[in-house]
Amino acid sequence: MKGDVLLQNIKISGLIPITAGKNAKESKLLIREAILTKLGKNVLNVKKRCAEKPLSINIVFSLHEESHTKKDLDGLSDTIIKILGKDMSSKKDELPGLEILTNTNLLHKMIFEKNMIEKDSKEAFLFSIYEWD
Repeated sequence: MKGDVLLQNIKISGLIPITAGKNAKESKLLIREAILTKLGKNVLNVKKRCAEKPLSINIVFSLHEESHTKKDLDGLSDTIIKILGKDMSSKKDELPGLEILTNTNLLHKMIFEKNMIEKDSKEAFLFSIYEWD
């Protein structure tokens, strides 16, 4: 059940996670920076509010049907959770995450959604984090 809203409707437009390949690292870094820009000075407050609490997360992806119908929610959402976590790296590279979700064992509910949008619309994703009651 949803408790207090800790982070609501953070929308990142124009960036969709690349889950594998040579551009995956760059994609993660760009998304990380976009989230940091959106949070601004509030990033430390958000980290404190989310620390060691049971959480719920909602992530909604808006994707072009032609190019992303085969992208699975598992890979897309896993990338976002890693970026929000302590470490978003692969085995080779060490890339620090945002440290908002410091313990994924405390994620009690995860809701993921994939919406197909028209070709002329901008791809995006939106996420919210709630304290789990």
